[in-house]
Amino acid sequence: MKRELDNDPVVLEDYLSQDQLQQLSKTAPGPAVSPELVHNWHFQYVVAWLEVVCDTQYTIDQGKAFYAGIAFDEKLLLQDLHEACEDSIYAHIRSRILRTVTQNKTVQLKEWDVAIKYNLSQRNAAVWYSQNPDTRFSDLSLVEQFKVLYACIKYIERRNQGFRMYLGNHLAQFQFPEYLLENRVSLLVLPGGKIVEKSIVASENAELRIPIKLRNCCVRYEDQESVEVVQLDFGPDIDEFLTQISLAFRVVTGTWDEYVEYLNSTTDESIQQFLAGQLPVIADVELNGRRLLANRERERSMAELLVRRKRSSRLVAREEDTKRRDLEARWHEKLDERDHYLRTRQRAVAKVSKAIKDSMWPQLWDKFEQDVKLEKLRRRTYAHENYAAQMAEVDAVVLEKGEKFSRPLIDIEEPADGPLKALSLELPDEAVITQEELQELANHGVSVADYGPDSQDWVFQCPCNVARGVNLNENEAVKQHTLVCCDMCLRWQHLECQHDEWIAMLGEARQKPLNRRDFATATLGRGAERSQGSQRRSTRRTAEPELPFATQQRPVTSANSLPETFVCGWCMQTLEAGLRAVFGQELSETRAEQRKLHEERERRKRAKEERKTKLAIDPTPVKLVKPNQPADSANPKKPADSTNMMKTAKSAVGIPTIMLPSQL
Repeated sequence: MKRELDNDPVVLEDYLSQDQLQQLSKTAPGPAVSPELVHNWHFQYVVAWLEVVCDTQYTIDQGKAFYAGIAFDEKLLLQDLHEACEDSIYAHIRSRILRTVTQNKTVQLKEWDVAIKYNLSQRNAAVWYSQNPDTRFSDLSLVEQFKVLYACIKYIERRNQGFRMYLGNHLAQFQFPEYLLENRVSLLVLPGGKIVEKSIVASENAELRIPIKLRNCCVRYEDQESVEVVQLDFGPDIDEFLTQISLAFRVVTGTWDEYVEYLNSTTDESIQQFLAGQLPVIADVELNGRRLLANRERERSMAELLVRRKRSSRLVAREEDTKRRDLEARWHEKLDERDHYLRTRQRAVAKVSKAIKDSMWPQLWDKFEQDVKLEKLRRRTYAHENYAAQMAEVDAVVLEKGEKFSRPLIDIEEPADGPLKALSLELPDEAVITQEELQELANHGVSVADYGPDSQDWVFQCPCNVARGVNLNENEAVKQHTLVCCDMCLRWQHLECQHDEWIAMLGEARQKPLNRRDFATATLGRGAERSQGSQRRSTRRTAEPELPFATQQRPVTSANSLPETFVCGWCMQTLEAGLRAVFGQELSETRAEQRKLHEERERRKRAKEERKTKLAIDPTPVKLVKPNQPADSANPKKPADSTNMMKTAKSAVGIPTIMLPSQL
């Protein structure tokens, strides 16, 4: 029962210290607020939730906050709501909420609509926003924006495991002071001195009729033979009744002044005592917000004074010269890294191309030799007089229509409407030269006449031939598909369209088994916000898209080095065509070398047979006279006597040689 007040309103001096009263009277209350916004339940819930998850007066002694690093206060938030600044508290809060909802630490704020709509639609939350593709968060009013933030917070409370652990460790912070009134109505005091009236509302048709006593929930069936007790199930009735019950919230006070005014105007003494007991904590929060706001204004004023101060021309010239040297040094460093990247990629492509050709060449020869053997077997019944001429004819037939040799190693259809030519160098973002960068360098006196902005266009052409063109960011055949870029022709293709035989060919060239996970890939259309501070195009990657707003969005991987080089089927087909083009000439040279070796072997064989025949006819070795042997007249011999003459005559008698039939 209410107790009517007969005494004067609450005296703040009884609850606040003298220092608090002086600070409240001296400091400004803060920026003007919209009554519609501060009396909105979704706004007040978001603010109260942030008060207990960020670095605030409520969490200063509670350990690390859930959103550590964000010094939150409602007054700073209200000031930032009307300022389009990337470094505002509102932007930081939205970014942290986006990361928590998507569970992706690299997500960027520009992906808000895509990521938040997808996750909220899974829970049928904020249907008017999540299921309307034309609605953008930035186009909503502040009240509607906080309705979306309220839905995001409810999503985090239900789905995020990290928040559930934080809630379990800091449960007392989320239990706000509550004063129960009659008729199912209570008052909640949210952080910051916000009084909210909570009421339980039932629909007109809500009615629940169930027994109060347990014995009335059972029915007993008894006859002469048995007794049966049946338990009545009232669960569906209870569930249906609960669906017709809802909670309604009404913001009673949204500011410090409104809180004090309500405290003095209430006629219930118990309510007044309950609210007065919260004054010290609420006053500390109010003063802290005013101090933070004053410090921000002071810092901004000092920054403006530093910008507007009059400086000497010599100091200005020195600063400009220092800035120009820094820009020029960064520019030359960027050019060096850019050239190094291009040279490294070119060397990698050349190395892989040579390895692919070295792998293809033995396969072509093997297929050719198999067809030659089959053709020689087919021609064995025909007489031939000239072996070389017939081999030349066999080679010509196999080159033209060999069954195995004519079958391509890389079987791929020609691109529809001809191949597309890459329009850009597929560089990582940090190596791309932009028009804004050239303009800034020129404005500071750095010569950039020899350079132009790099193209940001990217080309898609896949063996599946479902789509082809430039900058197909919104094409359904490209979006949500894993893409890979050929390092040789710089065309993007579907990763799933790369045949296993082509991947195996690359593995044979690299002398190690490869699979699709070894190549850098990218995906368009996914809020896959890669931290692409150092990202490169699909060429050497293990994953890639993203660019600043001023440039065309293109696929970019998060790989900052050059992983496995990827060569598409069309480029390998081109390498095979080059090998087949020189195969005939190489074959002619090989056959000529073979004929030369064959003739040399035949010549040696004939010479060997001739020596055998000659030895068989005259086995006596022939003694050759040395050319430098002196004549007999130069060294006259002594005359021989008759005895010696007879011996010589006897030794000169010849012995007949018998030739065997096998020697004839």
